[in-house]
Amino acid sequence: MIKRVSAWARGLRTPLRAGARGQRSQALVEFALVSPIFFLVMFTAIDISRLLYAYTAISSAARDGARTASLSGSTYSDCQIIQEVELVGQGFPVRMDPNSLVGNSDPNNPGGPLSPTIPPPNVGYAYIWPAVATADPPENNCDSGVQRAISPSVKHVAVEVQYHFMPLLPIVSGFASNIIVKTVSVVTTE
Repeated sequence: MIKRVSAWARGLRTPLRAGARGQRSQALVEFALVSPIFFLVMFTAIDISRLLYAYTAISSAARDGARTASLSGSTYSDCQIIQEVELVGQGFPVRMDPNSLVGNSDPNNPGGPLSPTIPPPNVGYAYIWPAVATADPPENNCDSGVQRAISPSVKHVAVEVQYHFMPLLPIVSGFASNIIVKTVSVVTTE
């Protein structure tokens, strides 16, 4: 049995189909125009969140390292401090600064050849002042027969951690490729 549809009914359906196709095309064009901006904002927010997380982790590592440096068990050794900084900064590769050796300068007032250096991208450098490490690399030469040379008038130790942050977005890293997250923690010795 063949069902006959009137011409009026057929004519009514055709404009509705053409309108639906037009709306889908319009939505596709709008998505193509808005999506790059949306994804740029979203990935920039992710990079800012990563930067804040890096600052929090690096600050915590410096604070815990300085606390360990202030204890009497760390008078002749940087080993415990290095382990503490690497443990707390676990999500980030934190290594010892090659200039964190005996005779280094205060990170709050750096000067001379043994001052904090800038780490390579996506790496953190820990710097202990005053250090007792006798040679580079400080991780392997972290014990000394001479105690930490703390000034008699100051009685402070400091740990600085610098992390060279690289954004995920190539556009952002083109504008801000040298973001250094830096924190110094100073503690009175006990």
